Amino acid sequence: MLNILCPTDFSSNSEFAIQYAINLSNTIGARLTFITSYKVPHVAGSLRALDEKIKEALNEDLRYFVNKIKNLITTGKEPEVVVVEGNTSVSILFYAKQHNIDLIIMGTKGSSGLANVIMGSITKKFFDQNEIPILAIPYSSKELLTGNTILLSLDNKGINNEHSIQILSALKDIPNTELNVFHVSSPNEKIDLAENTGKLMGIVDNIIEKEGIDTVMEIKHYVDENNIGIVAMVGRRHSFWERLFVESHTTAELFSTNVPILMLPE
Repeated sequence: MLNILCPTDFSSNSEFAIQYAINLSNTIGARLTFITSYKVPHVAGSLRALDEKIKEALNEDLRYFVNKIKNLITTGKEPEVVVVEGNTSVSILFYAKQHNIDLIIMGTKGSSGLANVIMGSITKKFFDQNEIPILAIPYSSKELLTGNTILLSLDNKGINNEHSIQILSALKDIPNTELNVFHVSSPNEKIDLAENTGKLMGIVDNIIEKEGIDTVMEIKHYVDENNIGIVAMVGRRHSFWERLFVESHTTAELFSTNVPILMLPE
């Protein structure tokens, strides 16, 4: 049974991500935990009482919020409600690691999806610091999510992280879902991609190879022309994905597709 963590700040984009998480958990039988965070500037310990009042108020708000949507959860598993103190990304990731969370589902915002929250947002911090798969849901995709194909972008190193493979396998078990591997090769590159998909061999439906020099644009073009439900990638260090989150204009090009992005640990 998978454990899914849903951070929320009670904004409309995080609410849509929660709706997505509930639908997913109902389909695969996962357990949900809803979490929010706060931070009080501690000055010589004088704000302890304020700290406790804020935590109590947030607990009440979060429980009220979850009670409004609890009837949508059909798994029979009671959702957890958690309030943590500290820097948003650090405190939530710490909780996730300490409580065996399998997948974090969080919302993004803006007209260009994830691109709009890269600068000055906690989303990039989650991607940078995390060892747990994260599914980022653009609010702008609310009326557009119809695809049932997962497009996994792989380089020639493939994927061998057991937990990442477990998440992909769980998503692939959703009825009528395809898992396709997508690889962009340079001219005259010779790669036996089948050998590099590792333990995915039993669940991959198609291997799609495109020749090109701009991986980001090749992915974007394919997503634009096909009904893709999720774009998955391996967050490999010192790869073009790492550069992607630094070059905001490139990020905007890719994520203007407004398709949910699944970042898998290497």
